[in-house]
Amino acid sequence: MEQKFKQHIESLLNFASNPKLLVAVSGGVDSVVLAQLLSKCGYDFDMAHVNYKLRGADSDLDESLVSDLAIALHVNLHKAIKPIKPDASGIQEKARNLRYAWFEELVAEHQYDAVLTAHHADDQLETLFMRLSRGSGVEGLSGIRAKNGFLIRPLLPFFKEELVVYANVKTLQWREDVSNNSTKYLRNAIRHDVMPSFLGLSSQTAANTLKSVQYLQEAFDAISSQANWIKKGWENAPDGIIIPLNSIEGLQPKRFWLHHLFTIYGFDAVEVDKLLDAHAGKKCTSATHELLRERDHLVLSSQSNLKDDTDKVYFVSENGIEFPVKLEFSIPTTATKTTENCVLLNASKLTFPLVLRRWNEGDMLYPTGMEGKKKLSKFFKDEKMSAVAKKNQWLLCDENNVIWVIGKRLDRRYVAQNTSNILQIKII
Repeated sequence: MEQKFKQHIESLLNFASNPKLLVAVSGGVDSVVLAQLLSKCGYDFDMAHVNYKLRGADSDLDESLVSDLAIALHVNLHKAIKPIKPDASGIQEKARNLRYAWFEELVAEHQYDAVLTAHHADDQLETLFMRLSRGSGVEGLSGIRAKNGFLIRPLLPFFKEELVVYANVKTLQWREDVSNNSTKYLRNAIRHDVMPSFLGLSSQTAANTLKSVQYLQEAFDAISSQANWIKKGWENAPDGIIIPLNSIEGLQPKRFWLHHLFTIYGFDAVEVDKLLDAHAGKKCTSATHELLRERDHLVLSSQSNLKDDTDKVYFVSENGIEFPVKLEFSIPTTATKTTENCVLLNASKLTFPLVLRRWNEGDMLYPTGMEGKKKLSKFFKDEKMSAVAKKNQWLLCDENNVIWVIGKRLDRRYVAQNTSNILQIKII
């Protein structure tokens, strides 16, 4: 087993030399065997253990065993206590989120090249059935990846029975988590109630199922490659990602591709498909993103980029303002010209404090270089500004009048007409 393990892990650890490894060790047989195998194969590594305090003294005994193992293997051990209440909902998910978040912290702090976990072939099969029961697509059914970001799972080719045999032969010490026997958890129910019957169908059932998982992984990789090719036609812009409608409208089957293109942003293919048939201005939102329908494209924006201060008003004194837009006020000493980021105003027409705000329906502008007046909504349309850009646009105002659509156009009523009494406002 050690030789097979060494050949497999060498194919996964394709670092230049001497990778810095962190091994997650719970105290169960799987992770204990993983640590032993790494030691036997001559790898340098540290260990990490999380005590969730879920099982009282048993949790502390797990931690004690892992501490003894670290001493025996002459490796450094990181320990963390992340208490979870025994009656909390979604205990397994909470525990997983806590430990992986901590692993990320350790990787950043200690510059580990990879974190190794002890997932094995039985875990792969159980994961497949779990995701089948939840209606997962190709990505979910492709199971646990041997490599995923900084995570590496070098025991996936091995079944639990092989690990137990190895542990017994080497007289290793490990602890059994009694909660693994409780079928109130879906994974445990599949492990105890489903897998024995399924694997009993034939001697090849397990191997053939794992082969199917491998095919699904390859299928998903092909889909992801094609999706990335489609996204090459998308354009990054200040307002978000511009998605030309012609880059997605001809895709077949449409909802299949909409799922693989937009599910990572939290959108359902059905709602995206409906948005494609909607008129400009319609949008749908997820927990993290907004997808807006424009005339010939979609705009995908992160919620963190969407301002929630539409109704906020900031007063601007003669000294300028630092936030949310930094404006510097000064009296020019040399000849200068108005640009998008610098305007020259007739100071006698200003009443301080000025007001910095977002636009409101009905706002009017007397644009420089034009006759008459124009609604800001029409000005934005002529400028081909997206709904996100309009929402994020700042206006400098004097009482109820718009002085400057900041960074775009000045109201001609406030333009400095001569060289006296001039105020220069510059975006810094």
